[in-house]
Amino acid sequence: MFYRLFIIIFSVIFSMAAAVSASAQDRASMESYMCNYVDGKGYEDLMKVAAKWNKWAGENNPAPYAAYVLSPVFATFEEVPEAVWIGFSPTSTGMGAIVDKWYSEGGSLISEFNKVVNCGAHTLGGSRTVRPYENEGQGGVVQISACKVNEGVSWSQVGKADQAWADFMTEHGIPGGLYRWGAGPGTPKDSGIDFYSVWITESMEQHGAAWDAFREIDSASQDYYSIYGDDNLYSCDKSRIYYGVPVGGSE
Repeated sequence: MFYRLFIIIFSVIFSMAAAVSASAQDRASMESYMCNYVDGKGYEDLMKVAAKWNKWAGENNPAPYAAYVLSPVFATFEEVPEAVWIGFSPTSTGMGAIVDKWYSEGGSLISEFNKVVNCGAHTLGGSRTVRPYENEGQGGVVQISACKVNEGVSWSQVGKADQAWADFMTEHGIPGGLYRWGAGPGTPKDSGIDFYSVWITESMEQHGAAWDAFREIDSASQDYYSIYGDDNLYSCDKSRIYYGVPVGGSE
């Protein structure tokens, strides 16, 4: 249940790397591992293995790949893993080649990871950039909600609303990157989620400053609902917030 709940709310994670991995492209392939720490192990142990992996990936990965480790900050901790590994590659072909390489030649490194974390889920999916994160390739704070499109609503309608909201943020100087993630293999069949809405800022201070700026705009709420409607396009659950740090990869 622990991992199933997490996949439903956080299936394909942390798209801040999408622009780095995919250059000017607005789409990227991604994978995620949802994990708990083995008894006696923790974040520092995972970072040590990740450093070894970074060297291995730089020498062996057949395509570009950028990886991050996420830790929950504001969440119901019984519902989310203690650590999430997420990786991005510009194309699905590249991601497939990387996965093939890892499972055929990862060997002892896979064993080292397994001594630190117990991963109960591995998912594959894609990311679409709505508004690029300002600090591409760096760590940050990610706020995410799981969403379901209402009956009769097209993806074109959702895309137009997303762009209008990104333009609003730019016009009013509200920081952060916006992304939409679609779930793929590894996601529970009965999740009922169509996509994941993601907002990334460089810190919790910037996250708070963005909310303050939003509240100071007299028409902000009205403008938001004029763009998206009051649940007319889609509905989302309560968001969660995570810290993420880059751990390397391949160019």
